[in-house]
Amino acid sequence: MKQIKLLLFIIACTNIFAACKKTKTIEPEDQLPPATQTGANTFGCLINGKVYVPKGYTGTGTPNPQVQYDINLNGRPYLGIIARKIENSTNKGEVLVSYRNLDHLGNYTMPNEFDFSVGWSEVLGNCTTIAFDTTTRQYGGGVITRLDIPNHIISGTFSCKFKTITCDTVYITDGRFDIKF
Repeated sequence: MKQIKLLLFIIACTNIFAACKKTKTIEPEDQLPPATQTGANTFGCLINGKVYVPKGYTGTGTPNPQVQYDINLNGRPYLGIIARKIENSTNKGEVLVSYRNLDHLGNYTMPNEFDFSVGWSEVLGNCTTIAFDTTTRQYGGGVITRLDIPNHIISGTFSCKFKTITCDTVYITDGRFDIKF
C-alpha cells in the first residue's frame, strides 16, 4: 500500500512539474530585422509596441522598402525610405523616414535634419501624420551608423513620437534600417 501511495505521489509531482514548464515569450523587438550594416535592404520598427516591417509589393516593380538617395536635393544630400505594408494589392500602411543634409555619421534631429510620416491604418485607424507638417507635434530623430556612399550602403536607427488633433500620441521605437541604394 505504501508503494502505491509513493508511486501516486511521484506521478502527481511529475505532472505538476511538467505543467509548470515555461514557454518562451518572443518579445516584439526580437521580431525586427537585425540592426546590420551590410546593405541587407532591411527596415523595421515598433509602432506603439507592435512590429512593423515592410510586406508585399505594389506590383509596379517598386522595391519595398523604397529608397530615394539624392546627392543634391535642394542643395543637400537626402535619404528617404518608404516602407509599405501591402496585402492583396491594398496598401495597409506606410512609414516614411527621411534624413536631410545627410553628410555625416551620428545624430540627426527633428525638424531640421530628420523627418518622418506614418499612415498605418491597420493599427492607427485614421491617425496619420505628414512629413514636414508643422501643425503636428513631433519629437525624435535618427542616428546614421554607416554612411558608405562609394559602396551605396546607408544604415541607421530612429525613434520618434507624434500627436495630432485626431489621434493619441504615437510612439515609434527601435527603428532600424540597412539599405543598399
